[in-house]
Amino acid sequence: MLWTLPAINVDRWSPSLRAALYAPLKLYELGVRLRIALYETAYLHPKRLTKPVISVGNITVGGTGKTPLVEYIARYLTDEGHETVILTRGYGRRSTARVVLNAGQPAPDWTAAGDEPLMLARRLPDVKIVVGADRYANGRFAEAAYGCDVFVLDDGFQHLQLGRDLNILVLDATDPFGDGELLPFGRLREPLYALRRADAVVVTRTDRAFDQEQLLGVLSACEVTAPVFFAYHDLVGVHELGTRRPQAQRILVTQPIGVFSALGKPTVFEDDLANLGANIVFTKRFPDHYPYTATDITALVAEAQAAGATRLVTTEKDAVKVEGFDFGGLPVSVVEIKTQFEDEVGLKSLLLRTIVRKKGKYYRKLSSPAPGGAVASDDRR
Repeated sequence: MLWTLPAINVDRWSPSLRAALYAPLKLYELGVRLRIALYETAYLHPKRLTKPVISVGNITVGGTGKTPLVEYIARYLTDEGHETVILTRGYGRRSTARVVLNAGQPAPDWTAAGDEPLMLARRLPDVKIVVGADRYANGRFAEAAYGCDVFVLDDGFQHLQLGRDLNILVLDATDPFGDGELLPFGRLREPLYALRRADAVVVTRTDRAFDQEQLLGVLSACEVTAPVFFAYHDLVGVHELGTRRPQAQRILVTQPIGVFSALGKPTVFEDDLANLGANIVFTKRFPDHYPYTATDITALVAEAQAAGATRLVTTEKDAVKVEGFDFGGLPVSVVEIKTQFEDEVGLKSLLLRTIVRKKGKYYRKLSSPAPGGAVASDDRR
């Protein structure tokens, strides 16, 4: 589906090309609208898991800070004593088989699991992560195999096939609505009226300048009544590539560094380092989820050293894909980030209420009289 693809730079398209693609893309938009309508009118029905499902997704392509939020939610629920499982498709992986991370088996490499699932698995060693396209089948598998309490559905806003008990929409404060145009002319995965499906909105990168009044105005115009939470990302640690030994953050500012990444919005990462005071002398940007090769790394090292860099710096998402390469003795540091909230208590309360509400419905169903006067039983045991 088109909404799973990275954003396309259309600025260089000629007017004739844009005109030629206008009709096909309008057909795509019609298809998106029809699909949403089929679910909204109950012509199509989402499948539901027994345990609560908390979905985290976005309405635009490119980095919005969704994955750090998935980590935040899964970590919090686990700390609260809930057996939490993350369901994710694993974008960019080269395998179609179901993969389970943190279930006792040796972790596969990123080509089997995907870069973001493998990164999450390292950050959340006590959380099982089930990777695969069929999130419902994988959820049923996890319920039977692990007896989990709650699911966190990664990148689930458009995955209407699976029902959810809390639908969290992530918006980037600096570009919340993707120019108001669907792919590829804009960054929207679906029309703006889809915003009203959100049960909660998390606005990320609010430590940057943005028009809060306009953002809230668009949400209101789209009839979004869900609570809105404001968040930002903190750089909380640095470690050495490969060994993962912690390093002092001062190494980012005491020597000239080269920065490389394969992200939806690499400038955000670079700006974060610059705001920290990093001495950036070289940057290299690869496409989101890029599969690095040895040739890429050799060229990267040569370019960075030619620019005067004595260290390379990258993200945890990139680290899982490059740690097996030879950097020719040039040290590489990996930056760790964490999501922070202005109203952390409000979001945590919403998460816990969702779980309690779903459990209440489940147990009421079990205790309700079945036909013939018998008490309904759980046929999933």
